[in-house]
Amino acid sequence: MSENPSIGEYLVDALKDRGVRHVFGVPGDFILRFFQIAAGRGMTMVNSTREETATYAADGYAREQGLGVAAVTFGVGTLAPLAALGGANAEHVPVVLIGGGPGLGERDGRQIHHMPTEDMGTPRQMAAQITAQTVLLDDPEEAFERIDAALDLCQRSLRPVFIEVPRDQFDVRPEEVWRHHEHGQRAPGHADREAAAISDLVATIDSAERPVIWSGVGVLRRRAGEAVVELAERIGAPIVESVMGKGSVPETHDLVMGVYSGLTTSDQRLKALVEDADCLIALDVAQNDINLGAFSVHIPPERIVSVDTHELRVGHRTYEGVSFDAAFGGLASAELHQRPRPENLPHCWDATDPGDSGPLTTDQIAAVLDDHLEPTDIVSVDVGAAAHLMMDVRLAAPGQMHIARYYVGMGFAVPAAAGAGLARGTGRPVVLVGDGSFQMTGFDLSTAIRYGLAPIVLVLDNGGYTTERAIQDGPFNDIAEWNYAAVGDVVGASGASVDTRAGLVAALEAARAEPDRAWIISMTLDVHDYPRPLRELGKGLAELMKAKD
Repeated sequence: MSENPSIGEYLVDALKDRGVRHVFGVPGDFILRFFQIAAGRGMTMVNSTREETATYAADGYAREQGLGVAAVTFGVGTLAPLAALGGANAEHVPVVLIGGGPGLGERDGRQIHHMPTEDMGTPRQMAAQITAQTVLLDDPEEAFERIDAALDLCQRSLRPVFIEVPRDQFDVRPEEVWRHHEHGQRAPGHADREAAAISDLVATIDSAERPVIWSGVGVLRRRAGEAVVELAERIGAPIVESVMGKGSVPETHDLVMGVYSGLTTSDQRLKALVEDADCLIALDVAQNDINLGAFSVHIPPERIVSVDTHELRVGHRTYEGVSFDAAFGGLASAELHQRPRPENLPHCWDATDPGDSGPLTTDQIAAVLDDHLEPTDIVSVDVGAAAHLMMDVRLAAPGQMHIARYYVGMGFAVPAAAGAGLARGTGRPVVLVGDGSFQMTGFDLSTAIRYGLAPIVLVLDNGGYTTERAIQDGPFNDIAEWNYAAVGDVVGASGASVDTRAGLVAALEAARAEPDRAWIISMTLDVHDYPRPLRELGKGLAELMKAKD
């Protein structure tokens, strides 16, 4: 090409080069030109019901594809998705939020509509608190390089970025020709540091007699579950998952034990397996209260090797700058000591079936999903009772479940299912959502339907906020009564209401018989029916508080 593309064209092409084929958003005055350019260059512009759902959809898309994008207007459009953008930041998801802004010629002190304060930079400053980087494309000669650097950082760091484009810059063509190239030659000594770190890592694992692998959220984001199982088979080690890493590995494999989270782990055999290990191999396990069971994990650091995004720790030794990919790749290529396959492992899936009789319960729903879910399904789960219930569901395919488990952002599941479904292009979205969360974003199901998806949405209808009831009950946890099945009449889906296990099975079979039509299945539950993992969590936390007294 003898002529550079415009800034808008380059931004679209840079996204397409990274595999993005859909952009989610709400058209608005300052971003309209980007929508026009992107649509003209073959990008599918998905109109969501609001900016927050667009960002949740981009989050779901990124979990499947590796990068997700939402586009919004200035001010009100930028502030509206910040709650969802904060979720992507907390959950380590590479989401790009593109915001249109006032033109450079309008930035002369005049008050422009959509401004939340007198400072035109306020929206970008707010986004800066929950992203890896914010970029203002106010210099045409640097715009292309800034775009590439931001997108590369987004994918490398597994954190969102925000790119603001003044509306009079979308059609500007920089004079100098720019071609993206890979940056980041290794600094002197970096390769030697990596080699030393990996040698230490391999030697420590080889010397262990009872190693255990702890699979975290980084395994999910990198879709490395099968590689983790291969490592486990090579070294004869069982696998447990962190709470945020739930579903990161194929849970039907006989070396996968279930979720470990310290004192709040309900299966004491599983707890003993981890805490008696002489080498716990933690694969990007985020150190927070969710994964560490309210910080009840107290395994001596000399028995832990921790492979994180930008750092490797082997006992008390820290190797900064040694990335997850470098360390895990070193393990994959190393000659590791092969141990006998462990026997009589404590699979936490060996729970008693709750039976068929009586009114429908959350434990019965978990049992039905355990039998019903298919490896090709894209499972999108909201927080609260839905999240706890899923702990008892065994997922056959690694990375097939998406949830904001740490951030606990209500309203995630329905729009994220649309993003994930469009990104993968195959498989059927299955959504598990509480009634409170559904009332927030459930009508965004219409977006999925409009773009050719047919989700099966399962609504836990118990009249309010279940997890909050378990903590502190009161009328403030009640919500308005909806006919959730009838919502299908509004958005173009079929609907059913069930109150028994047999009724749920029949409704799921009916939904499966219509693969091209979305379904909403409302499941009536008692207001005080808590899933087994939530009950066990309460017991564990009570023990933890008792021990501190």
